[in-house]
Amino acid sequence: MSENNLKHETPAMEGTDPTLPGSPNLPYEWAYSGKAMRAQCVLYWAITLILAGLMFFLTFNGTLGEAYSWVWGIVIVVLLALWAQFLCVYFYRTWTIRYRLTEQRLDTIQGFFTKTTDTTELLYIEDMRLVVTLWDRLLNGGVGKIVVYSSSDKTDPQLFLTGIEEPQKVFDILNAARAKVRGKRGFITGG
Repeated sequence: MSENNLKHETPAMEGTDPTLPGSPNLPYEWAYSGKAMRAQCVLYWAITLILAGLMFFLTFNGTLGEAYSWVWGIVIVVLLALWAQFLCVYFYRTWTIRYRLTEQRLDTIQGFFTKTTDTTELLYIEDMRLVVTLWDRLLNGGVGKIVVYSSSDKTDPQLFLTGIEEPQKVFDILNAARAKVRGKRGFITGG
């Protein structure tokens, strides 16, 4: 039997807790994935190419006449501002947005100069929704968004966890941790 025909078992997730199938040792941390901005990057490249092509066409066609230099200047400034905004948002999100799951709560941590931590108790998470759009599947490398609905959180009754790589895996981990906490406290959890 060749090595390719051997059946390999899927190894357990790194650092798993044997008492909860598929769950990691806690705390479990992850971050915003830059892949979530691929579709926006493609859109910005399309805008850049269309504007540059239009400007070249108008310049060589002679339509702009004497005004071509200041029109080119405006287009370049607009494109630089567009890309500067994209890069600022990209680096802010990838460097500052973090998520942490502990045995009792889910923390969302973000901020560059001022770090803000928003906590949602797992016990009070009523429902969760996993959203992976067509753009996420086609352009963004499969990243997704998890919406957490909490019954007791006054600041964020709907918590959006965006830019999640392997969203189904993270969703299952959150759901298992929620079920474990609610099971310990005698809450009835839905399927």
